[in-house]
Amino acid sequence: MKELGIYIHIPFCIQKCYYCDFISFANKLEYQKKYIDNLKYEIQAQKNILEKSHITTIYIGGGTPSIIDSKYIVEVLNEIKKCMNVEDYRNAEITIEVNPGAVDIEKLKDYKNAGINRISIGLQSTQDRILKKIGRIHTWEDFNKTYQDVIDVGFENINVDLMIGLPELTINDIKESLDKVIKLSPKH
Repeated sequence: MKELGIYIHIPFCIQKCYYCDFISFANKLEYQKKYIDNLKYEIQAQKNILEKSHITTIYIGGGTPSIIDSKYIVEVLNEIKKCMNVEDYRNAEITIEVNPGAVDIEKLKDYKNAGINRISIGLQSTQDRILKKIGRIHTWEDFNKTYQDVIDVGFENINVDLMIGLPELTINDIKESLDKVIKLSPKH
């Protein structure tokens, strides 16, 4: 059986970050239901391929997937699950990207109950001045709250995204960000 990884793109954001080249749309959440309905239709259209594959990973990225209503994330995962072996679903690494300021405890609980077992938090930098410069909607303090919420809900497989090469980012800034994130002991 052929191994397969699935990437699901959620193209919605609160605000488009200044560095972002991905297809994403700020403040267009009125289209989320229509988008998800079409996404579920596309999953069903690929059902034959999915059923004949050993799916090892499902990655929900964006945009900011955590900005949409969590019921839609659950619907998408349920649609994929219909096309998968139950054991494959239980054993797959299922990741969702979240951003501080765009997720809360209730959404995290919904993700956990739906089978998501890895959270990827888009931090990018621990310096608030850099975050503001690149158009992020959160602060280092917001990130810390989100990180603690993720732990409190019971996620153990946590990824923290950092970026280098950002405007005005110095080597000392990078070292400081690395030191702060390492102290948190995320898995990735």
